[in-house]
Amino acid sequence: MAEPASTTAAGMLLAKYGIIIAGFAGAILSLTFLQGLTRKQAFWAFFTGFSSAIFCTPLAISFFKLEPGGETQYGVAFLIGLLAMNIIPLLKKALPGVFGGVTGGQ
Repeated sequence: MAEPASTTAAGMLLAKYGIIIAGFAGAILSLTFLQGLTRKQAFWAFFTGFSSAIFCTPLAISFFKLEPGGETQYGVAFLIGLLAMNIIPLLKKALPGVFGGVTGGQ
């Protein structure tokens, strides 16, 4: 008996766009933990988590020598999207010269 078309289509969609969907979900969920943001700050917080999830997932998979299967990639993308906004303030503290604003005179 053949699989229903909707199940097959959903599986193909998840296989192709799974990292994007997981990163999107993680970035949206991270906004629930951030209080007092303006719309602009919320947009950039989301964009940072989302883009970090998309572009850093392959790096994290290879760096930590994880199995490159779909479920692993989706989980890592979700976690990166969720935690990206928590990592950035730590980087700003650790490397103030790199991420800090321009200070001082001429």
